[in-house]
Amino acid sequence: MKQFISNLLYEDVRMKTASIPSNRIHRDESAETAMTHLIFFIAAVIIAMGVVAVVSVNVQNITGATSAGSQTLAEQLRTDITIVSDPERILYKIDNDEHRYTFYVKNTGKSSLVAEYVTVILNGALVYPEYLEFEVTGRDSDTGTWIPGDVLAVTVIMDEELEPDRDHRIRISSENGKSDVMNFKIKNS
Repeated sequence: MKQFISNLLYEDVRMKTASIPSNRIHRDESAETAMTHLIFFIAAVIIAMGVVAVVSVNVQNITGATSAGSQTLAEQLRTDITIVSDPERILYKIDNDEHRYTFYVKNTGKSSLVAEYVTVILNGALVYPEYLEFEVTGRDSDTGTWIPGDVLAVTVIMDEELEPDRDHRIRISSENGKSDVMNFKIKNS
């Protein structure tokens, strides 16, 4: 009986498909096409996830750099310093074979600065921190903070005397890069 039903169903299906032209029927009994499509779909999803990960990391890096750059720019806009020393009369003294030149710099900006982070370039050469002394004038306490309106005395200690009656140049920079430049001469007394 089972055989009879099976043959009957087979004949029924064969007769129905016999009326359809053979070029329109594609039998894929092993499901190769579906598997191929599935593999390509999974590969496309993995590639897309990788692209999203790379792009999101780059966007985060750019956002962080932009934020840091804008903070630095905002600090620079609030910061300003001015060398207020008279270029014709630089305070100079000799102490234990050390030549000491003192320059006065005023914090003319709106933000407080740290005196220890001041950089001095004299005649194109960096003056190392061990050859510098800082003193915030006009205040009783020595906290090292250089608030707006205060004057910072910057003393440059040198082994040799600067050449008299010759042009010299000093650049004093704050911690965030704001600087002022002054040309001066040491008078031969």
